[in-house]
Amino acid sequence: MSKNRYVFNTALEGFVNVYEPSGKFNNCCFAFRLPADVLEQAEADREELLTWARTKVDNPKRIALNPPKWDDEGLVKFSYGGDTGRPDPVFVDTEGQVVEKATLKDVRKGTKVRLIVQQSPYTKPAMGTTLKVLGVQIVELVSGSGAVDSGDLSAEDVAGIFGSVEGFKSSSPAVRDGRPSEDSAGYDF
Repeated sequence: MSKNRYVFNTALEGFVNVYEPSGKFNNCCFAFRLPADVLEQAEADREELLTWARTKVDNPKRIALNPPKWDDEGLVKFSYGGDTGRPDPVFVDTEGQVVEKATLKDVRKGTKVRLIVQQSPYTKPAMGTTLKVLGVQIVELVSGSGAVDSGDLSAEDVAGIFGSVEGFKSSSPAVRDGRPSEDSAGYDF
């Protein structure tokens, strides 16, 4: 596995648009939370990457330092495609099969995923590190799925890193009603 690359389980949070670029910023986006052990490793790696970046600038004391791409609880907001110029991650199912693009519009908040995330340094216009999602493996789908381009990794590379686990399969979906039952309502009129 490559240095500064993390593979972990999480769930999609916030506004999720992985189908096609749209909205005010003409992009695709989703949020996710770094698990505690990955957050600790990412923070340690960030310090090493910033030390390296300081050696690449003329006057490191005069260059601004951007904050990390995650908040104190490890929440990361990731955008790609459209006007961002960032490559789309590859979306695969639990068998490593690329998920059809038509199903991407149904992916919603709460979808359980495994992610491949790469942390890289930059020095302009300020200094900092960025996180790139290279691959998304849908483990438990909340309402859909989909496939796109991989940036640095091919679909086969993403599938090879993830391997095969139990869960969502685009070839044989097992749909269930994820809504709470009406019997569990707190009020009886």
